[in-house]
Amino acid sequence: MAGQAGGYSLMGFTKKDAYNYIEKTKREKIVDGDGNAAIIYLEKKAVSDLMCSNNHKQTTIFGFSLVLDESIGSYTWLPENLLQVMCNKKPLVIVTDGCDSMRAAIKAMFSEATHRLCAWHVEKNVTSNVKDEGLRQLFTRWLYSNMEIEEFEAGWDAAVEEYRLHDSFWVKETYDKRRMWANAYLKDKFCVGFCTTFRCEEINANVKKFLNLRHNVLELVQNVELMV
Repeated sequence: MAGQAGGYSLMGFTKKDAYNYIEKTKREKIVDGDGNAAIIYLEKKAVSDLMCSNNHKQTTIFGFSLVLDESIGSYTWLPENLLQVMCNKKPLVIVTDGCDSMRAAIKAMFSEATHRLCAWHVEKNVTSNVKDEGLRQLFTRWLYSNMEIEEFEAGWDAAVEEYRLHDSFWVKETYDKRRMWANAYLKDKFCVGFCTTFRCEEINANVKKFLNLRHNVLELVQNVELMV
């Protein structure tokens, strides 16, 4: 702009004037509070919000929600509203990161749905808790391989003995959730691209690039849209 004007002295406004104008424009977008402005913005977006796993196994997002906290109450509110927009048609398979509050809410709202743990999160959890490469490879096999339940159980028992995992709380907890991640229990459940969650994790990793504490609710929503 300075080049077009012929120099900074000829621009007709200062840097502070520019910032003041930007802030004024932001305030004009907020009608009856930033929360209400965000709702109005989202209502306009409702007709174009779609999500699926496409033929390239890429995740496309049709909607997102802003919750106050990660409590059971908040995660119950979420599926209740999902049911409304889905005309009370309940999902057959739900994939999450394993949050206990979310798990409880899903069990209460969608008791007949298959709740599957995101494979990316499972692998990340294994990497954080398992140091032996051989055991990591076993987890990868249990996660993805097409095996019978008896084969999985026998392999698990053998691994517990070989790696002396009897007293590991994490191992016991992971075993208790086996029906949510081991493919032996889930191979008959249709779930396209359940392991292709890198895009979602990439979104999470980029959150700080788009969001900061100075944003109002409307700016938060608009920047999340840019991010996804």
